[in-house]
Amino acid sequence: MASTTAILEDDEPRKKRSDDLTSGLVHKRLFGLWLPMIGGILAVKSIGLSDAYFISQLGEGPVAAVSFTFPIVMILISLAVGLSAGASSILSRRIGADKSDEEKQAIVAGNLSLAVGLAVLLGGLGALLINPVLQLLGASGETLKDASLYMYIWFAGAVFLIIPIVANGILRATGDGVGPAVLMTGVALLNIGLNPLFIFGVGVLPELGMHGAAVATVLARGVATLCACALLFHKNLFNLRLHVVRRGLEDWKEIVRIGLPASLSTSVNPMALSIATAAVATLGQSEVAAFGVATKIQSIAIVPLLALSSASSPFAGQNSGAGLTNRSRTMLYWCAGISVCWATLAAGVFWLFGGTLAEVFVSSDRGIEVLTLYLAIVPISYLGYGIVISLSAALNGIGKSLKALIAAAGRALALLAPAAWIGVSVAGFAGLAWGFLTANLLSGALALLGMKYLSLSEAGQSGHSDESETGG
Repeated sequence: MASTTAILEDDEPRKKRSDDLTSGLVHKRLFGLWLPMIGGILAVKSIGLSDAYFISQLGEGPVAAVSFTFPIVMILISLAVGLSAGASSILSRRIGADKSDEEKQAIVAGNLSLAVGLAVLLGGLGALLINPVLQLLGASGETLKDASLYMYIWFAGAVFLIIPIVANGILRATGDGVGPAVLMTGVALLNIGLNPLFIFGVGVLPELGMHGAAVATVLARGVATLCACALLFHKNLFNLRLHVVRRGLEDWKEIVRIGLPASLSTSVNPMALSIATAAVATLGQSEVAAFGVATKIQSIAIVPLLALSSASSPFAGQNSGAGLTNRSRTMLYWCAGISVCWATLAAGVFWLFGGTLAEVFVSSDRGIEVLTLYLAIVPISYLGYGIVISLSAALNGIGKSLKALIAAAGRALALLAPAAWIGVSVAGFAGLAWGFLTANLLSGALALLGMKYLSLSEAGQSGHSDESETGG
C-alpha cells in the first residue's frame, strides 16, 4: 500500500487547477489562502480607521451622527456576508465534486442576482425606515438629519456595497486567496484616498463633510464591483445568460439556509461586546473608554485569525464535495495550531508593550491602569477565539450552517457575555478580563472536541473519508 506521504507529495493525477484545494499538502494549500487574506482584511479595516480620523476633524457632532449609523451598517454587512457564505459553501462543494463549468456559472449567476435583489430591497426599505430607526436608537435634531443623509447615500449605493462581498466569497471558494486580497486592498486604498477629497472638498469637488465619507465608500465599492466582475469573468464564472441565471436561482433556498445563520453568526460577537460594554458602564467612564480602546486594538490583533476562518470555509467546502473529510479535519488542526502560535505571540507583545499602548490611547491614570491590565490578561485567550471561528467557518463551508451558528453563538452569547457580567460583578474590570480569558479558553476547548468528533462531510453524505488524504 502506498504511504500517505507518497500520496501527498505526488498527487498530480487528482490535481485539476492550481487553486484546487483537494490535492497537495494541506498546510501549503491553507497557507496559500490564509496569508494573502491577512493583508486584504487589514486593508478593509483601515477604511474604518480612515473614516474615523477624517470625520473626527469635523467635531463631535459628525462623530456622534456616524456612531448612530454603526449598528445599521453592521446589519447590512452581516446580510452581505451571509449571502457570501452561502455562495462560497455551495460553489466550493461543487468545485470539489468536479461539476461542469455551466453548473458553477449558474451558482455564481444565481448568487449575483440574489445580491442585486437584496440590495434593491434593502435600499428601498432603508430609505423608508431609516428615520424612525435612528430615532429609536436615540438620534435627534441635527444629529438625526446628518445620520439619515449618511445612510441615504449608503442605501443608494447598496448594490455596490453588497456585490464585492459576495464576489469575494465566490473567489475564495475557487481556492483563490490572492484575488480577493488584491481586490480588498485596492478598494481600501481608493476609499482612503477619496475620503479627504469628498469630506473637505478640493478643486471642483464640494466640501461634503461627514457625508463625503459615504460618497467615497460608494464610489470605491463601485470600482470594486467592476473589478470583481472582471475577475469572475477571467475565471470563466461570469455568465448572466437567462437560462444560466434561472438555473442558479434554483439554489436560492440552499443559499438562504446557509446564509441566514451565517449572518447571525457574524452578528453575535458585536452583540456580546455590546452586552460587555453595558456591564463595564457600571464601573465608570474611564473603564468604558479603556474597554472601547481595547476592542479597537483587538480588532487589529485578531486579523490573522479572521483570515484563517476565511480560508477554512472554502477548504472544507471543496474537500467535503470531493469526499475528503479527513483533509478538512487536518486543516482544522492546523488552524488550531496557528491560533495557539498567534495568540502566544500577541500575548507576549502586549505583555511587553501594553502599558505603552495604553498611554498612547488613554489619557486618565485609571484608564491606563485598566487597559494595561486587560492587555496583559486577555490576548492569550485569542487562541480559543481562533479555534472557534475556524470551526464555525468550516461548518458553513460544508453546508452545516446551524452547527456553525451554535459554535459562534455558544462562545459569544452563552459564555463571553455572561462571563463579562459575572466578572464585573465579582471583581470589577479585572473580573471582566479574567472572565473573557476563561470564556475564550473554554469555548476553544469545546471547539477542539468538535474538530475531533463532528462529521465534516457534506449534508447527505455518509461521512466516509479517505484516510489516505489526511495530509499535512
